[in-house]
Amino acid sequence: MTGRTAETARQPTGEALLSVRSLRTEIETEDGTLAAVDDISFDLFAGEVLAVVGESGCGKTMLALSILGLLPGPGASTTAGEVRLAGEDLLAASPQRRRQARGAEIAMIFQDPLTALNPVHRVGDQIAEMLRAHRPMRKAEARRRAEDLLERVGIPDADRRARCYPHELSGGMRQRVMIAMAVALDPVVLIADEPTTALDATVQAQVLEVLSEVRQRMSGAMMIITHDLGVVAGAADRVMVMYAGHCVERGSTRDVYHRASHPYTAGLLAAVPRLDRTAARLTPIAGSPPVPIGAGPGCSFAPRCPMATDICEQQRPDLRGWKNRPAEAASTEPAVACHHAVIEGPT
Repeated sequence: MTGRTAETARQPTGEALLSVRSLRTEIETEDGTLAAVDDISFDLFAGEVLAVVGESGCGKTMLALSILGLLPGPGASTTAGEVRLAGEDLLAASPQRRRQARGAEIAMIFQDPLTALNPVHRVGDQIAEMLRAHRPMRKAEARRRAEDLLERVGIPDADRRARCYPHELSGGMRQRVMIAMAVALDPVVLIADEPTTALDATVQAQVLEVLSEVRQRMSGAMMIITHDLGVVAGAADRVMVMYAGHCVERGSTRDVYHRASHPYTAGLLAAVPRLDRTAARLTPIAGSPPVPIGAGPGCSFAPRCPMATDICEQQRPDLRGWKNRPAEAASTEPAVACHHAVIEGPT
């Protein structure tokens, strides 16, 4: 792709609330070792929203689970890297300390509330239980707090809804319950994993509005994981694009959406419906995402890339920034991992 001029974006200041460095998570399968998260680094600052985007299977959710230490089953393990929350490396912390941090300091809104919520307990009791696990609180006080949280996320008649079981609520209301539970203890970092999946357009807009209100009240930061680039266009400050467990592009939302440098990012954007264009049909990305087991030496996107050349098949591109400088692991500057893309700095 042709070069682009990076636009000046708001540069975060101060120490990052969440710093991830060279994170690698592997899953042992019958066919070999799968690198679900491969050398991911980023920083998340106070007041910031970072969107992590990519197709299903690219490693977005596994990245979030790796950060929280909630890997699925004994076959999955984080084999390298650091996850620093307010300077503390959670990967080096004890299991008890990590349980302490989850919910109180770093929380997650899971993708499917119907499976994340306990079907045999009322939703208000589940929120109250989480509150009492982290705070010295009587049952009655915790129940009142749970009802206040449900009202805060826009659930009407909150005292009655708190007595409902998850199956008695609509998909949108269950998602609001998950949001209420996640923000109950005012965590410094909130991770929202596909918060609008399986919701119709109207309910999606309502949930996004709730998340926007939550963000305005938070003193911390938020990471939104999604495969739908349209969802985060107006919600995120920065975007990180993942493919086959790698970061292939990052930058400010405006920079990435308007001047995508990586062919994969451009392909994702071309597949998003737009009101300002009247194309007869969307342009899909050819082929399917790879299974990152025993990957070859080249670019993982090369088999699907219309720009691929011999070097793409032979050498994996590094994440590089302005004028092809090696990208700093923690840099907030735009960067891309493509042999044919150059990000031009400001003149």
